[in-house]
Amino acid sequence: MTYIDSTIRETVANVSASTWKARDVVAAHIDRIDEVNDGLNAVVIKCFDQALADAARIDQQVAAGESVGPLAGVPVTIKECFHVAGTASTIGITTLNQPHRRDNPIVQRMREAGAIVLGKTNIPQLMIWHECVNPVYGRSVHPGDRERTPGGSSGGEAAIIAAKGSMLGLGSDLGGSLRVPSHFCGIHTIKPTERRLPIHGCQGNMHGMESMLFQPGPMARSVDDLAIALRVMNGNYDDAQHVCDIPAPLGDPEEIAIENLKIAYFEDDGYFTPSPAIRRATRNAADQLASAGAAVESVKPPADMQKMVDLYYGVLAADGGKDLRRLLKGSKVDPAV
Repeated sequence: MTYIDSTIRETVANVSASTWKARDVVAAHIDRIDEVNDGLNAVVIKCFDQALADAARIDQQVAAGESVGPLAGVPVTIKECFHVAGTASTIGITTLNQPHRRDNPIVQRMREAGAIVLGKTNIPQLMIWHECVNPVYGRSVHPGDRERTPGGSSGGEAAIIAAKGSMLGLGSDLGGSLRVPSHFCGIHTIKPTERRLPIHGCQGNMHGMESMLFQPGPMARSVDDLAIALRVMNGNYDDAQHVCDIPAPLGDPEEIAIENLKIAYFEDDGYFTPSPAIRRATRNAADQLASAGAAVESVKPPADMQKMVDLYYGVLAADGGKDLRRLLKGSKVDPAV
């Protein structure tokens, strides 16, 4: 097993036992980024010197017999919109270039758990479409086919995790921005329930829209990695910094009685018809859950999907694009925007 192929659980166990050095793990991921990023353009802000220093501190703590956190020595990357001290969050806008003084609260929780921030990853301008290109950083491409997109808006995250340059990512999602790029690049993600994770400390758009909110969430190469990361990101809210931070305890997936679950699913919503491969994967997932004891039922989706889609886009455009125009004032604008 190499450092860049290991899981979060394996990395933390080896670093905590002094079998591996956190600095070696981080250095291996930096080497991997150096190897692939010129072609991918996924990592757009590099924090390598600080990452190596932070990893060395983890090794010192282990050597001193001190306890380390559940992400000890885990190399992570952060979507460009999230505040990381000393870096800007431009969301692809050429006029938003002021460095932040403090970390986003989720980034802070990850650091306190021992994670090592390698850098920040690319997004589409304004984070409003499923591509990954903007006038500040340029275009990111798919790690398996450079003629294709990694998706968006968390496209840089998905690309560098799939390319094994990062073990864990922090992305965000309103209308698929975690799920679409993860699907495109073949990694795993979860969009948490709205407001489960704090949404401040992030450069946003469409201010004032409260009926639908973006959600931060983890991105990784395995479901087990997601479960470990989400527990850290969720925190315990003793460190609440904002009125919107809602205390929401996170259950342990190991304690869920699958036989008590009732699950409904459908393969086609009648509006966006999925490919045969996606329908097959949905059926396979349903079959696996049923064989594990859950009550699984195939259902018909709501008949008024067109109305639901119209309502969704109506909410997105409720201010007539006023806030987007405010953000873009004085900036170069991507033609697609």
